[in-house]
Amino acid sequence: MTPKDTTQVHTFCRICEPGCGLLADVRDGEVVRLQPDRDHPVHQGFSCHKGVHYLQVHSDPDRLDRPLKRTNPRSEERGDFEPVDWDVAAREIAGRLREIRQKYGRNALAVYQGNPSAFNGAYYANAATLARGFDTRMRFSAGTQDTSAKYAASEAIYGASMAHPIPDLLHTDYFLCLGSNPQVSHMTLIHISDPMAKIRAVNKRGGTVLFVNPRRIESSSPETGEVLLIKPDTDFYFLAGVLHEIVFRIGYDRDVVERHARRVDELLDFVRQYPVDRIAAVTGIDADTIRQVATDFCAAPSASIYMATGVNQGRQGTLAYWMLTMVSLFSGNLGRRGGNIYSRGVADVVQGSKRKREDPFYDGPFGEMRTVSGDLPAALLPEFIENPDDPIRALIVVSGNPLLSVGGDGRLRRAFEQLDLIVTVDLYRTVTGEMADYVLPATDWLEREDINFLNTMGVAMEPYVQYTPAVVPAKGERRDDWWILSRIQQEMGVPTLLDDPDPNPFAAVDAMMRDSGLSIDLLATMPCQTAVLPEADPAHVFSIAVQHDDGLIDCCPALFQRSYETAERILAELAAEPADQLKLITRRTHYMVNSWLHNLPVFKQGVHQSNPLWMSPDDTRCRGLVEGDDVTVRNRHGEVEAVLVCDDTLRPGVVAMTHGWGQGTARGLGVARRNPGVNVNRLAPTGTDGYDPLSNQSQLTGINVEVIRSMGPPRGRTDVQGSGATA
Repeated sequence: MTPKDTTQVHTFCRICEPGCGLLADVRDGEVVRLQPDRDHPVHQGFSCHKGVHYLQVHSDPDRLDRPLKRTNPRSEERGDFEPVDWDVAAREIAGRLREIRQKYGRNALAVYQGNPSAFNGAYYANAATLARGFDTRMRFSAGTQDTSAKYAASEAIYGASMAHPIPDLLHTDYFLCLGSNPQVSHMTLIHISDPMAKIRAVNKRGGTVLFVNPRRIESSSPETGEVLLIKPDTDFYFLAGVLHEIVFRIGYDRDVVERHARRVDELLDFVRQYPVDRIAAVTGIDADTIRQVATDFCAAPSASIYMATGVNQGRQGTLAYWMLTMVSLFSGNLGRRGGNIYSRGVADVVQGSKRKREDPFYDGPFGEMRTVSGDLPAALLPEFIENPDDPIRALIVVSGNPLLSVGGDGRLRRAFEQLDLIVTVDLYRTVTGEMADYVLPATDWLEREDINFLNTMGVAMEPYVQYTPAVVPAKGERRDDWWILSRIQQEMGVPTLLDDPDPNPFAAVDAMMRDSGLSIDLLATMPCQTAVLPEADPAHVFSIAVQHDDGLIDCCPALFQRSYETAERILAELAAEPADQLKLITRRTHYMVNSWLHNLPVFKQGVHQSNPLWMSPDDTRCRGLVEGDDVTVRNRHGEVEAVLVCDDTLRPGVVAMTHGWGQGTARGLGVARRNPGVNVNRLAPTGTDGYDPLSNQSQLTGINVEVIRSMGPPRGRTDVQGSGATA
């Protein structure tokens, strides 16, 4: 029973892709409880623990309530801040930006956009306009740390960066899942309610689920499917081997393929180089097993395939996504019920991401460069700052934490110290915010109205659109992200939404929804403020998703040829590596998301109070290590100290740490600073060696490391008793 003085508001989570429906209990203007919304027509009461625990973020006393201005030099590690009025802050920031650009040029200003902005409908709908308002080519985002490999591949293959046919989990008979752990991360670039229930249902109806991963992930069980333990950063070769089996042994219908695609022979010439006998050893999966995967995939009545961050973040994520698409196409499963399908959603938004030029590369200060969805490689951010001919001198960070998410935090920190101005827009004063000149307080997703805008972008398995009002008013002087940036631009003399006496940041969303006969006003009257949309039509892959002028998929984009030699070089390097070479991967856990949620006491449990190094018992024994040892993880890029935890789910030769830790200087985050962990990205390659030039995607997994017992005194030791083998 809900108390009479409590009202309930239907809303939804904005931590990750599913956007699970939530019910907020509100009493006296305060949210007193978040719970799964059992009335939601799609999610029907499913939500993970992260969504319901978000109330601890909303109520956190460490949250920012007022704009802050730094009063001491950035060279001092600890920032001293004092409150400042919004108008004063906006005027001063705009004034400093004018001075910097007059001295150094328009590209002296850079903007970095973090992951949470993708789940902020009002901001996301206006992101392009806001970016244009700052009039700079120096745009960076967390996308080049997680998904840009897919955007670059789709732009070349389909002609549009937002064309991402998703696995039809509701109908598939075979699901091949690479580099993803849906039990923990709930999948990316696919929106689906309770993904594990959908995966278990494949098994229940007699289908097959097969995970390909360097560890036996939590998603694998007798109710789902087994794991093929692959060597990290070799998924491209595995997929090329599977495709080789399909096109040269099993066979395919060439007439059907050529009805939808071109440059078939060029693809065959490329794939001919990767027979399973050649690539089996480097993948760690024997040739007969790879052959069987290809056979079973093609023999299934329908089969779907999917890859996520664990593949994207490798050196060849773009080529891997290319091979994945070709496996679906040549097996006859692309655009087929139960295969990989394009979900139109509320409108044909894919058209807005159509490729503008066949060759996106240009001569930049560091050789040939490109942007992906407007973004430069974040791995080069220090180089751009230190570029003597055209330096970045000011940086605006929107809901991001690049010091923890971009590789090589030491180098990046030194570069940040050289900047004349740093502004962060966030819920907290983060590690990056600690270096800022101005820290501007943003609303959280309980304090703003919203639309699940990203869910409507062509990747929803169960398409729907949901509106939520602001559940409670914003506390203190918090403002929406779009308002904060618009207010700064106003002071810069740029036209903004705020010039309208009644600004509507959802005008573009309302216009888009008209295609489906919807509007925000109409949604607000519906149960759970939600409209369920028609089921995806498999044929829309070819009629909508493909945006090339000739309407055909490009089986062998010319753009990819610049990476052919790299693929051969990496294959040779992998084949020549010593048998005991350790590979570091990123491990997702139930206790955090990137650098989010670090200040929640509920998630500081046992071994997860810090960021341990997870290692196979076989690897610990041969190195004379035991669980609980303080170890040094090092390579030519850097080193970190961690506590060793044994994990028998890892493939021997693979070690794992979690991305987003390293909160030691976050003086605005009390819980996180007491449990700082270490930033594993110190071990990632940086500069021109740190990313895939096809996609600007940073390499953050499959990194060669060495592990030794620490010789110095223990640092931040974690009690690992009873930690067990899995997260």
